[in-house]
Amino acid sequence: MKFSEFFERAYVINLPKRVDRRHEIAKELQKAGMPLQVGKVELFSAIQPKEAFPFKSIGAKGCFLSHLEILKEAQAQGLRNVLIVEDDLEFAPEFKQHEAYLLEQLMSKDWSFVQFGYCGHGDEPNYGKSLPILRSFSGEKIGSHCYAVNGKSIQMLIDFLEALLVGPVGDRLYGPMSLDGALNVFKWQHPEINRLIAIPSVANQRSSASDVSPSWFDQVPVMNQAVALARKVVSPQTKQRARMLCTMQGWQTLKQKIKRKVAAPLRARHQLFPETLWDKG
Repeated sequence: MKFSEFFERAYVINLPKRVDRRHEIAKELQKAGMPLQVGKVELFSAIQPKEAFPFKSIGAKGCFLSHLEILKEAQAQGLRNVLIVEDDLEFAPEFKQHEAYLLEQLMSKDWSFVQFGYCGHGDEPNYGKSLPILRSFSGEKIGSHCYAVNGKSIQMLIDFLEALLVGPVGDRLYGPMSLDGALNVFKWQHPEINRLIAIPSVANQRSSASDVSPSWFDQVPVMNQAVALARKVVSPQTKQRARMLCTMQGWQTLKQKIKRKVAAPLRARHQLFPETLWDKG
């Protein structure tokens, strides 16, 4: 069985202005056997709020509201399940090889929601083994770029997210927060639900400029073009190392390595940016 057959509907969150990401995710889904199709695998125009409050950024708020709106639409249509992906999704090379096995496991379990992709792996007992497994998980994971919700849990998740919207600002358990943080807290506050994660992750995030947490170098003319090109030519080995370091501590280390390796040749060849600019990242 394929994802396109098991999940009654898949939604792909995409900002209309991000034509680049729309083209990339269309190719990625086509390659994975889930081409864009009305009523089956649909694009969802991401919500673009005018202000950030009560979130830390407009991007984080828009992301949160977009996921919430998709869940409401799925509930209104009475879907038995829904797959939600973001437009920077990149399936692991072995995804299609293990797709049927993942679904066999899912069909044999009583599940509430499952995360097929997340940042930060290597600490799970099964990491590095050939076959990905779906395992119950109550810890903390970063990433909301590829997950599914069982129909029986959609309304519960909607109620939880709506409560966070009106919760105390700054409260890390009951107030507005990033969507991936909310998925962690949802499990913590509802220990009775079964949250599953794929071990290892089978859905990664493609390197591209982010609208949720944009980097300063993606907003500088000329520099953003150079960075976009660099993202496309990074070797698969480097990408894999980046995913392995995709934890809070690992990301800080990775940023410093990228600055040292990318900044030097750019300064030498183009002399565009002073040292102080790189210290702002």
